[in-house]
Formats: sequence, structure tokens, C-alpha cells
Amino acid sequence: MTKMDVKDLLQFAKKQFEQQSVMLPLWQTLADNFYPERADFTTTRNVGSEFGDNLINSYPIMMRRDLGNSLSAMLRDGPNWFKIGINGEPDHAGQAWLDWGSKRLYKILYDRSSGFVKATKEGDHDYATFGQPVMSVEPNRRYNGLLIRTWHLRDCAWWEDETGQVCGVLRKWNPKLYELDNYFREDALHLKMRKSEQKDRTKEVKLYHMQMPMGLYGDDSDKSYVSIFLDIENEHIIEEVATDHKHYLVPRFQTIAGSPYAYSPAAITALPDARMLQAMTHTLMEAGERYARPPLIATSKVIQGSINLNSDGITWADSEYDERMGAALRPLYQDRGGFPIGLELRDSVVEVLSSAFYINKLALPEVGHDMTAYEVQERMKQYRRENLPLFAPVESEYNGQLCEMAFDIAMGMGLLGSPYDIPESVRGKDTQFKFESPLSQSDEEEKLNRFNQVSQALAQATQIDPSVRHNLNFDEAFRDAVTGVGAPQSWLYPVEMVQQAKQNEAQMQMAAQQNNAAA
Repeated sequence: MTKMDVKDLLQFAKKQFEQQSVMLPLWQTLADNFYPERADFTTTRNVGSEFGDNLINSYPIMMRRDLGNSLSAMLRDGPNWFKIGINGEPDHAGQAWLDWGSKRLYKILYDRSSGFVKATKEGDHDYATFGQPVMSVEPNRRYNGLLIRTWHLRDCAWWEDETGQVCGVLRKWNPKLYELDNYFREDALHLKMRKSEQKDRTKEVKLYHMQMPMGLYGDDSDKSYVSIFLDIENEHIIEEVATDHKHYLVPRFQTIAGSPYAYSPAAITALPDARMLQAMTHTLMEAGERYARPPLIATSKVIQGSINLNSDGITWADSEYDERMGAALRPLYQDRGGFPIGLELRDSVVEVLSSAFYINKLALPEVGHDMTAYEVQERMKQYRRENLPLFAPVESEYNGQLCEMAFDIAMGMGLLGSPYDIPESVRGKDTQFKFESPLSQSDEEEKLNRFNQVSQALAQATQIDPSVRHNLNFDEAFRDAVTGVGAPQSWLYPVEMVQQAKQNEAQMQMAAQQNNAAA
């Protein structure tokens, strides 16, 4: 296979952005109605421009805001919202290392310099509005931590592989010349660019950054991906680095077969009602203004000058006019009978918007003190059934990709210790992240509830037949119940140590019985 040269890369990038350009009008429309801060896909906003100056009602923006904020509140709440796991069952030492690795990765992600909170906040709102954000995870400049960023959808294009997964990302980048000094060697830049830097270091240049599979690039390297920085104007490759991991992720909300670009079912469903709400609000405001400040009827050739409607204004009328023929100036009162109907229709549209953005399903069900445990469980099951269509894709596509990519890069950088320190039961196994949220916690806590129920049933059964206790493996059941409530593995001794302690205790009891018998 022939390796792609500069012209091939530029032609490939042009083709990808042509396919992406058809999405820009839709994204602009969604942003105009739900996310005005991001509404610069097909227009250019100046610094200090007013956001949302085309809107009258702010309910659609508030709905998008609440949905975007709920993603982090529901799925990334607290220090234990994710745990590293593997395919299979690790031993005690392996589980202890996984617990330590989870805490260590959490500290790496939430370090202030990583930008994780900022990037996920931006990504959550792109996810809720447009159906996908474009994020990157890479080592920072000092190579002692991670750098996580979210990029504008307008500047990015991506494509899928044969499995339907996003395998490559293109990004437009317009840095200033002095910024390139922090990224590349001086001799990596084109000669024209170095000369321009000597004249004006603040000049903007146009670059492409692309990461694609090595097989598409046509190189025979043993690495899986290649990262390329391309100078568009001078047709010059600034940097080409082969990597084992992807640095871009595009978590997608809901996809359509045949298209790499996803959409938000919340925003798409709510778009017609959002437009209707703006039109209804405009109509109601005009009707309210006409009722509070009705139009006037003036008698022809009687009013002298213009009509002054100020609070202390004076309107002059002809002194010879006889008002017994009718007032020279009188208000035209409006019928307000339709105004309450308009308010009811507007409220119904607001309810539809709330349902479209899942706002009416986000709150946890009310649990009263007089409810039984069965009633509480049934309410939580119903809550999970209603919210899984929203949060299940976020956990697998969004949080899952982000954590897996951060873990792989952190392991390659040595931020999680030496791979030789990993216990044998975990080393070389595929990692699987487990997430804790109001949806998954109920499933884990179910183990403790079942343990309590079985313990109560066993206590009643042993009163009739004490030998029934041999039917239950208490060690296994207790360890599952402790793990189910989220207790760290360090709270439990290894199984081998527990068995040895039981043997020692049995030997001591036997020795004590023998001594008593001898006495």
C-alpha cells in the first residue's frame, strides 16, 4: 500500500469537511433555539455580541441547560462514580490494585491542570444539544498528567470504520505563530512560516490536525494510529507521530445508519415546539400590550398636533368641537377572552418541551416513611426503566470511552505505576469500567437486600431444623453483600487468610476441648 503524501492528505481532508458541511445549518438552527452561546456555525460572532437576541422566551434554553447539567450530576457524582474492572474475577490482590487504580485515575482526571471538569461541562451541553461532542485526551506539556479538551463541532470532521465506530478525526486549528513554539521544534516549521514569525509572531496560520488508523495512512509501522499536523498554506507536514492509542473521542447520543454524525433526540423532538413557543410568546406579548395600552381612535380634524401618551402629556383638541357628538379621543378596548386560552396553550407547549428534554423524568421518585421495602424497589425499577434510554448511552459511549482512553494513556505514561507491579490475576486482562449512579447503585445494593432477606429466612428455618444452615455459603454471600454496597476491597481479608484463620480457630477449640477432657 502506498503511503499518503501531502496532497493526498489535503484531498482527504477536503472531502471529509465537504461531508461535514451539510450538518452546519442544522447545528446552527439547534444552537439558535437551545444553545445561543454556541451559535456560530454558519455566522461569525464578534466579542461582546448579545446571545439569544433572536429569542423572546428562554424556556428552551433552560431545558437544554438542565439536561446538560444533569449528565454530570447523575453520572459523575462523587469520587466513586467509576471503578476499574476486568473480564473475569480477580483475586484479592488484583481487586485491591483495581481499587487503588480507580482512586489514582480519579485524582489524575480531577487535577486542576487536566481541564476535565471544564471539558466535560462543555461536552455535556454539546451532547444534549447536537448529539455529540468532540473531545481529546493527551499528555500535558510537562508529561506529568493528562490534558482533556472539548473542540468546536464546526472545526471537526470524523468518519467510521467497518464496525461502525469512529476511527479518525480531522480538526481545523488556527493558532498564532508564537503558539507553535510550545508544540513543535523550530526546524519542523516551513521556511516561509519561520520568516513570517520573524516579522509578526501574532499572525494566525491555518493547520489541520488529523488522527487516523495506520492502515488508512499506508505506513508499515507496528503502531495502530498516526497523528499528523499539516500546514495547509505551505502543504507541509509539521509533525507525524505514530501512536498506540486514539487521542480523540466522539461519544454519540443517537446515530442513523449510514451517517457518522449523530443527533440529540431531545433537541430534535423539541425543535418544532421551541419555534412554536417563540411565536406564541410574541403573540401573547402583543395581545397583553394592546390590552394594557389599547390603541386610540381620534376624530378627524379635531386633534391638533400629535397624540401625547406620556403620563403627564397633553393632547390638544379643537375648542369648537362638541364632544356630545362623541369623544375626540377614546381608547379601542380589546377583548381579552382569548388571552387565558393562549396562556393554556403556551403552558402545554412548555410541558412538551419538559418531556422532550427528559426534565420530568430526572427527579428521583418520592419515597415515604410508610412505604415497604418492596414498594421502594418497584418505584426504583420504574425510575430505571424511564431513564435508561437517556443515561445508558451516556455511560457506555461517553463515560466509558473517556475513562478507557484516559486509563490507556495514563498507563503508557507510567502514571499508574509500573506494569510489573500489577498482580498476576489482573495483568494483561482487558479492562472494563463499572459506573455507579442512581441507576446502577440500586442493582448493587440489591445484593445487600437479598442477603438480609435470606438471613431472616434462614434464622426462622434454623429454629425448626438447625442443619438447614449448611445450605448457605455464608462466606461467599457476605463478601458479595459487602462488595455490593461499595465497600473497598481493603476491608476484606484475602480468602486464603480467612480460611487459615478458621483452621487455626478450629485447632485451638479442639486443643481446648482435649485439655478440658484431660483435666
